[in-house]
Amino acid sequence: MARRLPHPPSLRRSQNTTSPKVELFISCEGENTEPKYFENCVSHYGAGLVKLTILPKTGVPLTVVRAAIIERERLLSERRSSRDSFDSCFRVWAVFDCDEHPKISEAMELAAKHRVDVAFSNPCFELWPLLHLEDYGAQDGRQSLQSRLAQLMPSYKHDQEALVDFDQIKDEVMVAVERARKHVRARDLEACPLGNPSTTVGELVLKIIQNGKRRPP
Repeated sequence: MARRLPHPPSLRRSQNTTSPKVELFISCEGENTEPKYFENCVSHYGAGLVKLTILPKTGVPLTVVRAAIIERERLLSERRSSRDSFDSCFRVWAVFDCDEHPKISEAMELAAKHRVDVAFSNPCFELWPLLHLEDYGAQDGRQSLQSRLAQLMPSYKHDQEALVDFDQIKDEVMVAVERARKHVRARDLEACPLGNPSTTVGELVLKIIQNGKRRPP
């Protein structure tokens, strides 16, 4: 399948010196962990050049993707009817886990068909922050992985709000990206694409970094 070219940056002029040049719309499975993490990413790495909208929680992966599709169609319709040719560009993402959810393949195929980007984690989202702290490669279940994250990130309490300590990991993001990509390649070589463990959340974080103005160390 041909690789899609990124949308060109917005040419809209504004009195603000840091007006957003890209808008990200994210449909999340999680109610607290993922939204708060991405809000911190945009605040830190985006530095005013990335605008974020978190869509209302919808449930399992298939409904997460469907919500993202509806939002993308709404945005396309809105821009087609707009007289302002300098409307900022946007990307719509669906963020969900493998966990024990049904119809993961259907969700992936539906997202690809409707040009919705996917940030997927197997077994769960917490693999992504954990990769900032160590090169975790065990084929564990969700609970074991979350327990390991809690050991290395004392403020993370999964049985409470399950919030990621962004300040603890923000400077190790490029290390995490390389580790995540290594695991994706390894699963491909094993003929088990996006198997356990793997995550593509880093690709979404990279979009925030690339469109922002703050570069990690």
